[in-house]
Amino acid sequence: MNEDTSKAPGEIPGPWKDIVVRCLPKAEDAVFLPLYGDASTRAFYRVKRAGRPAVLLVNPAPPANPASGVNENDTYVYIAGLLSEAAPGAPPEIYGYDRAAGLILMEDLGDRHLQTEVLSRGVGSPWTAETYLTLIELLARVQVEAGKKFDPDRSFNPRYAAAFMYEGEGLYFSRFFVGRLCKRDTDRLEAELKELSERAGSLIGQEVLLYRDFQSRNIMLGDNGRLRLLDFQGARSGPPAYDLASLLYDPYLPLPEALRERLVSRYPGVLSAFSAAAAEMFTPQWPLIAAHRLMQVLGAYAKLALVDAKKQYLQYIPRALKDFSSLLRSPEFEPFPLLRETVRELEDKKAYQVIGD
Repeated sequence: MNEDTSKAPGEIPGPWKDIVVRCLPKAEDAVFLPLYGDASTRAFYRVKRAGRPAVLLVNPAPPANPASGVNENDTYVYIAGLLSEAAPGAPPEIYGYDRAAGLILMEDLGDRHLQTEVLSRGVGSPWTAETYLTLIELLARVQVEAGKKFDPDRSFNPRYAAAFMYEGEGLYFSRFFVGRLCKRDTDRLEAELKELSERAGSLIGQEVLLYRDFQSRNIMLGDNGRLRLLDFQGARSGPPAYDLASLLYDPYLPLPEALRERLVSRYPGVLSAFSAAAAEMFTPQWPLIAAHRLMQVLGAYAKLALVDAKKQYLQYIPRALKDFSSLLRSPEFEPFPLLRETVRELEDKKAYQVIGD
């Protein structure tokens, strides 16, 4: 993450000072510098003059599971531990957690996002291809090895299954992107999307740890090019195809189609080294699960623009919509003609630009 020099934290709250002094050496004179945030409501501060590089995540009112009471911050800390066991050095080290104040103090992974590094070196460069080959091996490892120890009762997220796919991704896409942003009728489309989610859900098979937002802005490059991971609080049980779709249908990076096809064809073999059962259903589930990821992305960008006034996310819609339209040409989507027609028409007419001016 990069420092945001346009903002200042003002007077430093007592709990911020307390967790830093408690967890870091020589932290009495620590300085807090705001970082540019992501699409969430959380705030991040780089902690300097504290003895070691650190970031403070501030999330005082995290969403929680009403039944268990487990919240987003609890989940972040728990998943960081699982990932650290499965792939030591991949997630940031957690230095301290103040649940009452909503503070997580963690290792600072720096400013080298995979997105900016790929754009600098070239999406078609040998470095990019080799890095992504390494990255899918890391993904398979954490999906399976962390998935073996994952306890759903320690996550605030629901299991990734047909009901969630329909409500959290199909309807999210239909109502925010198609309905509110593009101003199209959605009643008939939603019936088709329900059938799509049920068919995709039937193909999940062996579940793994689903990261849910495994994309280039959440992957960092550390010392010696080591791949580091961020923003895994959305993790839950689910199919392995989803995270690969997040990585390859990444609106922030125009990956070459040849590289995407190479990685998709290679992933079952990489996955089978960790779990033959998880690899078995990957190929049949891939297109339908990937479609749900693209619906989630389009719904999210529409909501960010409409509800949160973050219109900068509109710029990523054309690439996501183009990828979705291309994916829908696969024979697996022949039973869903209205979805095909809707996406093609929205792509052609660029109806999503209505609030972008």
